Amino acid sequence: MRKLISIILILLMLIQTPIWGIAEGNSSKEQTTKISTETHINDQNGNNNGNNDNKDNNEEDITTSEENPEDSNVSIIITDVDSGETTIRPNNTFTLKIALKVYPETTEKIPIYVQLEKSDSFSPVGTGSRKKAVPDKSIYTVTFDKIYYNGGDNTTIPITISYDLNGKTRSISDYISITNISPSKEEDKKTEGDPNITIVSSKTISGQAGESLYVPITIKNSSDSWARNITVTAEIEGGSPIALRGSGHEDIYYLRGGKTEDIQFRVDIDEYAESKTYPIKINFQFYNSDGKSYTGSDTVYIKVENKNKKPLISINKIDIKPEVSEADKPTKVGFQLINNGTLEARDIKISLGGIGNDTFTIASGLNSRYIDRISGGKTAYVEFEIIPSIKLPGGSHGLDLVLNYKDGTGQSYEDSSKFFVNVASNKGRGSNLIIENLIYPDGAVGHNKDVNIGFTLKNVGKMDAKNIKVSVESSDQAAIVPKTVSIKKIESLAPNQSERLSFIFLTTKDGETRNYPINITVEYEDDLTEGQEKHTLTQYVGVYIVKPGDDIKTTPKLIIDKYSFEPNLVRAGENFTMSLSFFNTNSQKAVRNIKIFLTAEEKTDPNSQSSGGNVFTPVGSSNTFYIDSIPPKGRVEKVITMFTVPDAKAKTHTVTANFEYEDSDGTQYTATELIGVPVVQQSKLEIGEISLPSEAFVGEAIPISVEFYNTGKVTLYNMMVKLEGNFQTEDSRYYIGNFEMGTSDYFEGTIIPEETGELTGYLVFTYEDSSGEVVEIREEFTLNVMEAMPMDESLEDMVPEEESKGFKGIWIALILIAASIGGFIFYKKKKEKGMALDE
Repeated sequence: MRKLISIILILLMLIQTPIWGIAEGNSSKEQTTKISTETHINDQNGNNNGNNDNKDNNEEDITTSEENPEDSNVSIIITDVDSGETTIRPNNTFTLKIALKVYPETTEKIPIYVQLEKSDSFSPVGTGSRKKAVPDKSIYTVTFDKIYYNGGDNTTIPITISYDLNGKTRSISDYISITNISPSKEEDKKTEGDPNITIVSSKTISGQAGESLYVPITIKNSSDSWARNITVTAEIEGGSPIALRGSGHEDIYYLRGGKTEDIQFRVDIDEYAESKTYPIKINFQFYNSDGKSYTGSDTVYIKVENKNKKPLISINKIDIKPEVSEADKPTKVGFQLINNGTLEARDIKISLGGIGNDTFTIASGLNSRYIDRISGGKTAYVEFEIIPSIKLPGGSHGLDLVLNYKDGTGQSYEDSSKFFVNVASNKGRGSNLIIENLIYPDGAVGHNKDVNIGFTLKNVGKMDAKNIKVSVESSDQAAIVPKTVSIKKIESLAPNQSERLSFIFLTTKDGETRNYPINITVEYEDDLTEGQEKHTLTQYVGVYIVKPGDDIKTTPKLIIDKYSFEPNLVRAGENFTMSLSFFNTNSQKAVRNIKIFLTAEEKTDPNSQSSGGNVFTPVGSSNTFYIDSIPPKGRVEKVITMFTVPDAKAKTHTVTANFEYEDSDGTQYTATELIGVPVVQQSKLEIGEISLPSEAFVGEAIPISVEFYNTGKVTLYNMMVKLEGNFQTEDSRYYIGNFEMGTSDYFEGTIIPEETGELTGYLVFTYEDSSGEVVEIREEFTLNVMEAMPMDESLEDMVPEEESKGFKGIWIALILIAASIGGFIFYKKKKEKGMALDE
């Protein structure tokens, strides 16, 4: 009977008011209402706008059946409202399903949305009030999972149905009725109490610097009253290294008395955060059922632990190409840099120290390179192109790599490391002046006669000769005096440039009948000799003066006026070529039937393999030359190849040239000339095995020692051993001085590692060989460095106090005895080794 009355009422309402309908929901599918779009289309503001004549021109154009006749055939009918079969009690929730049907059934699927409007008794929980209907053929279903009933007696829920058709949005206003409710009785209605929100979960969360983490929070309504529309906001003080990610607030629709709810915030911890605890304030805003507003707050803490290491950049690898640099030629020096810290290094500036005109110059660009950043544990590579100065002597030369960088907080760091570039010897690269086209009197000169001496001075070297001073002086100022200036200066001569010079002398009446030497001396310098001894070139010419009334009696003399070797320094155990120039000094007589034979000094070392033999022996020929004749003032050049015995001493050895010849009258003569041959021995330094432990600890002193031997046949001069590497040292330099052949010595020092990881260092041996060349030998060693081990005090604690004192006394005595013995041995070794230079 009740259902019949309801149907009659609904029909009467449809007849009288065709723009709205009622559908009651209590799991019954019999109560449905047809809603026609012909008379129930809302405007943009949700107002019922059945009369288009009153429409505002500025409003969105909503098409009605008059604008599009096809739309008038579309109808949406609520076919079912399902709120469950059980009675809904106050403060309970239920599931609400609404079924819609679109007519005609042949209509293509269209998007339909259902929105629950504000109701006195009902509200959605956990979701919004608007949902999209799910189509199944011509039936569309929308489900609201949780609808809260507050116990009110109003059964209606206003709804709005909206859909898109032909590119236009249309909406229908309606309402449904929920009839299976049990409203609260008047006597059950009580005044709502005050809800209380607190945090009941742990208020301290641990995290690492540089990480992102979630902060879980459990809040509880510790009262008996409901809390509604709860907003939880996280607040962080300014300057904190903790930063919120996201909005920093969470919303909870309601929370019953005694219930809890879990939420979480995500925070980022700065990688430079200090190891300490940082607060986060949690603010609450909520309402009771009567709409009364409440606020509250609590605090949670983030306990930060920072295990990060500050940025520390060092050289991981050095590439030098070529390995031996040549003066005035570019050399590429590359550095692989590594950040040994865990934090990022930024704004990195890399500079070379020790650059200058007298050392190294930059081939192009600036003396600095820049890198934006290097992450912790990562590497980067920079390269410089440098040019060694011609002034640098051969050997190893040090430069500094200077590093400047910052961390993420802007703190600045600076460090420098020394590296070495091996430069080739510059011998043969300087200037070299020679005298050519020498002219002087060939015959005899009487008294009061001019003596003209002229020659060409030429630079056959590879560098400018500068500040040239030419002096031509008589050995006897009483017999020959200068008629022109005897000293001339030339500012410079470039390579292959020459200049003609002439000087005039006058013979005096005091001159006796004999030969007077004239000395030609040339002094000059170049870039290699700045601040050192100048180059000197000397040449002699002879002027033969005949006193009036004396007969001219001359004896032809045969001399070696010049000789040379290839190579310039003769090496023991190798062949060399000797070029000899034989000169007839007589201006009037020729020499003939000339026999020249060479003799070398005998080897006098009785212990050598070649004892009693000659230092030099000819190769492929005999040691005798024959020359038919040499005209007056004439020259003849001869070349001979000779072998130097392997055990020849490193010194200048003498070769004697023996002459036998005749003049044009058949008079026989003999003479000798001495030739100095510089011999050098190959230096040999044997280095034993480096002695050091395989593992070490940071900050602990590590002994390192090595024995070395002079296995060559020559003394090593100015010898020094030193330690190089990225570590602190003690006794890092040992100066031996002259290291005699056949002897041995040893080096011992101490290194103190400053950081963990593989430590690389070098033992550097430097000395000068018999030719004056600087030789450097670098022996690399590696060491695995670990963190320092903590002292274990448990053993000492286990010993009773009195017994501990006894043991300590014994240990102290043993240590003192060991130290005394060690000091005595160390002193004795030091005394044997000589002087050590500490860094």
